[in-house]
Amino acid sequence: MKRLGWFLLAIAPLVAVPAAFTAVLATGSPVLRTGIPIEAHARAHCTWHCHNYGCSHAPRLPRALAGDEGLYGATIGGLKAAGRAVVPGAPHMGYGVVNLAVFCVAWPGIMYGLYLVALSQRRKILALRRGAS
Repeated sequence: MKRLGWFLLAIAPLVAVPAAFTAVLATGSPVLRTGIPIEAHARAHCTWHCHNYGCSHAPRLPRALAGDEGLYGATIGGLKAAGRAVVPGAPHMGYGVVNLAVFCVAWPGIMYGLYLVALSQRRKILALRRGAS
């Protein structure tokens, strides 16, 4: 039974993330988008207008994180450079490909790998505690 429990913990993120994603989409968002949504500009908060045409709202994060010269700017610059290297003829498409590869494949994969390492270490610690008592 204990082995089954650890297995269920190991696959929990692989089940929970798609389930949460499906639940969010089921609340009214389309399952498959055919284009980027069009929304009017709102003075008080960001909408899809900000995504599509740029944001004129005052940033709420410090410039070191959200500014063009901060972490955000460095991330965007790195994604653009990698996009130009991956798809030299269509840098915007390359940017999109690299963005998806990094933030939808590599980053979640690394986080899941670290989660599995933490579970493994937890199992070893528990085994050592049982052996010491």
